[in-house]
Amino acid sequence: MRRTALAALAGLAVMLAGPAFAQPYNLTIAGYSPGGLVSTAGAGLDRALNAAYPGSTLTYQTSSGGLANALLLDQKKVPLAFMQDIELDVAVKGKPPFKQPVKDLRLLFHPFSPSSRFQITQFVANKDWAAKNGIKTVADIAQKKPAMRIAVNRPGNLDGDVSLAVLSANGVSQDDIRKWGGQVVRAASQEMTSLMLDRRLDVVSFGVSINHPRMREMENGLELVMLPVNEQTAEKVATDLGAKTCSIKAGEYKFLAVDTASICVGMMVVVRADLDEKLAYNITKGVTENLDKYKAAHRLLDKAVTVESFTEKAQIPYHPGAEKYYREKGLLK
Repeated sequence: MRRTALAALAGLAVMLAGPAFAQPYNLTIAGYSPGGLVSTAGAGLDRALNAAYPGSTLTYQTSSGGLANALLLDQKKVPLAFMQDIELDVAVKGKPPFKQPVKDLRLLFHPFSPSSRFQITQFVANKDWAAKNGIKTVADIAQKKPAMRIAVNRPGNLDGDVSLAVLSANGVSQDDIRKWGGQVVRAASQEMTSLMLDRRLDVVSFGVSINHPRMREMENGLELVMLPVNEQTAEKVATDLGAKTCSIKAGEYKFLAVDTASICVGMMVVVRADLDEKLAYNITKGVTENLDKYKAAHRLLDKAVTVESFTEKAQIPYHPGAEKYYREKGLLK
């Protein structure tokens, strides 16, 4: 009987030592500003990690965004960080504001991937203005040269750079817009919406989810028209900026009658290559196997995130710990 009891205790000790009963983790993840979908995703990851390893906490550290987070990782000031695909592209290629490439960054998972369409670039115009100027697509802007008051996201937010890149790929620069008697406004989505409803803008462009509250707010107060982007433009911009092409389907808005190509940006959790492999494995395993807890943080996450999108590849390699788990589960071939 004593030997049996000792054997049972030994077996229990082995079980407790396994990943499912790992000690609690107290980790910090570099995020963005307070509020918004990224901080909500951080809260969801905290719930998932705690469900896997009771007592664990994932502290959300606010920052100015993914470019700053790349430096925090490079300087070993945080173990994990949120970064958009387009921000990662800037960091790993050493584009401004970086003086050299940020090396040795690795992927754990996509809290929301490009295929989730959480950040999909949309060009929306006042219907009366578009009809008056004969503007039916983004490409028409270069041909018609209208006086256009357009808003894109504020400086420092690379979402605005995507919108400007789409215009540039169609032969329209900010100088052109001003030369034609127009104006380029850099503003956050809430301010854009207010300006549009006040008829102080003709066009807005930002990367938001389909039927985002800002889109519904504008639609409820103004007749709108979506300006389609051609596939060649979307492919060029996505390739140049490290994003992915995607589409908005006819009927997803009542003011969109045809499919339009677009550019989708995803959000990743990125770590350093030298992060302990067991830690990376356990974080990936714990969160992936409690994806329901993560998705419960927001209705959009619950609707669009799948195991496949969560583990989607990026322009950097997986961390070896994450890759090991994904291969064990058949998520990588």
